[in-house]
Amino acid sequence: MSILLLFQALGALAVVALHGAVVACEAALVKVRFSHFNPDLLDYLRERKAVAWLLDHPTRTLRVIRLTGGLCWIGYWLLLWGVLFAIRNAVEAPAPLPGMLMVVCALLLLGVQFVAIEHFPRSLGLQSPANTLRWTSLLVRLLTILCKPFLSLLAPISRAVNGIGGGREVGELEALDYEEQIELLGKEAPDMSVVAQTILKNALQMRELEVSDVLLPRHQVKYFDSYLSLQENLQMARESGHTRFPLCEGDLDRCIGLIHIKDIFRYEGEMNRVDLRKIKREIIRIDADTPLEEALTQLLSHNVHMALVIDEFRGTEGVLTLERVLEQLVGDIRDEFDTEEELLIRDTQEGEAVVSGLTPLHELSERLGVDVENDEVSTLGGLITSELGRIPEEGEELVVEGLAVRVTAVDDKRVIEAEVRAIPEDELEEEKETPSPDTEEDVEKDGRDA
Repeated sequence: MSILLLFQALGALAVVALHGAVVACEAALVKVRFSHFNPDLLDYLRERKAVAWLLDHPTRTLRVIRLTGGLCWIGYWLLLWGVLFAIRNAVEAPAPLPGMLMVVCALLLLGVQFVAIEHFPRSLGLQSPANTLRWTSLLVRLLTILCKPFLSLLAPISRAVNGIGGGREVGELEALDYEEQIELLGKEAPDMSVVAQTILKNALQMRELEVSDVLLPRHQVKYFDSYLSLQENLQMARESGHTRFPLCEGDLDRCIGLIHIKDIFRYEGEMNRVDLRKIKREIIRIDADTPLEEALTQLLSHNVHMALVIDEFRGTEGVLTLERVLEQLVGDIRDEFDTEEELLIRDTQEGEAVVSGLTPLHELSERLGVDVENDEVSTLGGLITSELGRIPEEGEELVVEGLAVRVTAVDDKRVIEAEVRAIPEDELEEEKETPSPDTEEDVEKDGRDA
């Protein structure tokens, strides 16, 4: 029995060592994701063929590591259960107590997982990625060969699950915590400023946005009307202060091009003889559900700063400008002509924020620290109107998505501005538990009717 116990203990240690090695390899691969800042490191690592293979097949490597980790956990339970059961028999303990043995196993695994599997191997992989990959590359390469049949069986299941969820199959490295990697990179690279780290984080978060999240809504778009005189169009341009305008025939759904104000002033003939149709530029159209990264690529490839955003019925939802895309990376871009009133979110002394109705919900969430999600609307004004089912009145108050909102300015078509305050969770719970006066009256009325 003692020999069996010894072999079981050695087996458990071997499984722990295996699991720690693959965790260290995973952490090293994460660190090497930033190796484009240090090309010499990649050249050094590729000197060994096994390491080069891991770097050339990161997705397959990460899947093997995750599968190995899962198999190791199964091995822990089997080995530790056997060890504890053998100890119980060796000391001639009373009848088995499955519940107590499970608790002991769980506590042992928790300690082993924190120290020997997570903390030490992960720290080793992050601090010395090159050496870690060189030490573990042959082991992981061997595991890749052994796990190939299992991965082949699991691949169709994984694709089927992704298909049911409507998602796309992504590489394992895409699911890693990029923000933590950037923070680590900033600590190890003193010359990287906070601004650079912020831009990197925003660039990674931009993949979650669509054009509909940042577009300028239709009712806010200023455009040149080919049915109006040039003087009327120029007067509108002076009042708006913009330089680029869609050229339309009556409304935005009949957009025929783009007018740049410089093209009008560069006209060599008499100003009052300018034909807007002849000097117009082409305007590209982008679907509202297009990923923002893809939309940025289209703007850059066409060398334009403005695109028309259309819905599934080919109607115009608004416009997308290069400036609004870049603001997702660097924050609000303001020039000498911008005024304080044009800010989307302005903090007040009372701890509230005065928020424009055009503010995207994702910006409001980040600013107030509240998770505001709504698949049907993308702006604060749309959220308020959707909640009420109508255009609100000035001074009207409501609670929506954990926000206390008081409408301060409206017109016939939209919410212009509102005061917004994030409601603490304890205050929200109290409001849910406290019945409204209408509810109490209804209860009393129902009681009398009964």
